[in-house]
Amino acid sequence: MNEITQNVAILLVFLVAVNTVVVGVALWRARRARTAAVRRAAPPPPTHEHVDDPPPAGPRTMVPVMTSFDAGQGPLRTDPLTGLLLPGEWNRILADEDARIHRYGRPATVVLVELDGLDRLVGVFGHDAADRVLLALSDAMRRHARSADYVARLGPGRFGILLPETGEVEAVNYVERAREICELWLESGAISLRLAIGWASLAPDANLRDAVVVAQGRMFAELRRGALREASEAPTAAPPPPSGFEGTPAPA
Repeated sequence: MNEITQNVAILLVFLVAVNTVVVGVALWRARRARTAAVRRAAPPPPTHEHVDDPPPAGPRTMVPVMTSFDAGQGPLRTDPLTGLLLPGEWNRILADEDARIHRYGRPATVVLVELDGLDRLVGVFGHDAADRVLLALSDAMRRHARSADYVARLGPGRFGILLPETGEVEAVNYVERAREICELWLESGAISLRLAIGWASLAPDANLRDAVVVAQGRMFAELRRGALREASEAPTAAPPPPSGFEGTPAPA
């Protein structure tokens, strides 16, 4: 009887060991199959040719936008006086950003700024004084821009700002902040200087070049309004003296 009981116990231990091995092998195979399925479903890792990733959903981030460049073009070139982008780089960035914007359907706004009265300043005080004004303006526009924005000097007194991931309301906030700081500084000078600013957000089925045209039209309209206002505020000339009046009292 004891021998039969001992044999049954040995058999039970053997069966438990076999079941344990079978369950372990089954779990290992299931885990391996799950890992292989996850690897197949995962996207391929980015290569050096992959530049733009879709922006995450939700509020826009302040991370700088990566811009794709043609091979051999090198780093961005800047204006030696202000440190802002040159017109050629501005045009290149507009083309790159236009492709990215239409690819992902993201908003963007173009801002154009013209310094009115720069020629008068140069004529009275020279180029050194004008350079100091331009440096102050470019620094103000750059400080109020984000790291993701692009600020360029497009002419002697003209600037362009590209605001990616920015709609009309946010662009107006930037314009008003920059205008307030710049005009406060300009009003302290001896020469009357004014800023004319135009901006345009990207419309549906339009590109950044179209936005530049709209912003330019608004900027020119503000320049015309400023010229008319300046002409109306100018003192009127005194009427000519009566005929025969010599300007000296008659002898007594």
